[in-house]
Amino acid sequence: MGETEKILQSCDDCGACIKNCIFLSHYCKTPKDLAGRFLRDPLKDIETAYSCTLCGLCRRVCHLNLYPGDMYLEARREIFRALQAKTLPEAPGHRAVLPKLKAIGSHQAFSTSPLFTLSKGPSAGNGTVPKTVFFPGCSFPAYSPGLVVKSYRYLRGKIPGTGIVLNCCGKPSRDMGDEEKFHTIFRNTMEEFSRLGVEEVVVACINCHKVFAENSSMRIRTIYELMTEMGFPKSVSGQGRKVSIHDVCPARYTPGIRSAVREIVTRLDYEIAEMPFRNEVTSCCGAGGCAPCGNADLSDRHSQKRVDQAKGRIVTYCAHCRERISSYASSLHVLDLVFRDPGRQHGKKYNKSWKNWLNRWYLKHRLRVMS
Repeated sequence: MGETEKILQSCDDCGACIKNCIFLSHYCKTPKDLAGRFLRDPLKDIETAYSCTLCGLCRRVCHLNLYPGDMYLEARREIFRALQAKTLPEAPGHRAVLPKLKAIGSHQAFSTSPLFTLSKGPSAGNGTVPKTVFFPGCSFPAYSPGLVVKSYRYLRGKIPGTGIVLNCCGKPSRDMGDEEKFHTIFRNTMEEFSRLGVEEVVVACINCHKVFAENSSMRIRTIYELMTEMGFPKSVSGQGRKVSIHDVCPARYTPGIRSAVREIVTRLDYEIAEMPFRNEVTSCCGAGGCAPCGNADLSDRHSQKRVDQAKGRIVTYCAHCRERISSYASSLHVLDLVFRDPGRQHGKKYNKSWKNWLNRWYLKHRLRVMS
């Protein structure tokens, strides 16, 4: 039985998910309303299906462990199959969504192309060859190739001979409903790890961490956890400045990652002003799950509400969240605090799309010649 049918049969209209979700409260009075509509015709209203952030807060607060996010993924898969088969019926709302889905498809094609991918396997270090690579993901290299290089140098100092792989985990394809593309991208990445003799992947992106953890038996660690275990590089003190940590949705059930980030921030001498929605009940930045492809105005409301909860400059550990939040408030990636003078980053906005791609191209060529 699919999640849509489970919700239709089991939801008791307690209202917990509606109370905690801007998306649900905008589109329905109960998830059962949407479940009935999607079962009748998932192709009729694609805006609604693509407006959910897939953040998982609804499941966290549901006493029946129902997950409306999976209902929207089921609808998206039906929509995407119809789109591929060219059987998606004409509807006024489709004209706003379809170009955005095409853009995500193009992003995935470029992200996994030889223009931006790179594989440097582990090499001899201290007389042995480790079986570890750094996988920075997509958004982090697009945000700051310099931070990726500094992170990589740090890892090689702690685990001599660590390799690096620039590629995409495929999550955007999965989120928009293209399961075939997701599995192709993920399978190719795992085959590349196997070819390089990799047994451990160190990630900076928590979305990548979740994808690898849920779809492979590979040992996965974040650079944040590794820093708390192996020590910090010399960093600029925060001098007691106040920051609010935005917990990212994929870390909802990984307390070790959340704790490591807080330990980093605290040890760098920042005061943490916690947001009301944090840890397991964190709220999405508004850009998760391809949600801006659906109702962009609703995503904006989600982002603004999240920013309004902060009591200091916002620090996060997802480059995509940092980019989204930067449109509304000053925001930093936690590795900005570790590797840079954070004062120079005050108010830094998101990059234009062309700059993101230029950053990724530049990073690839810089790493190719880096010893």
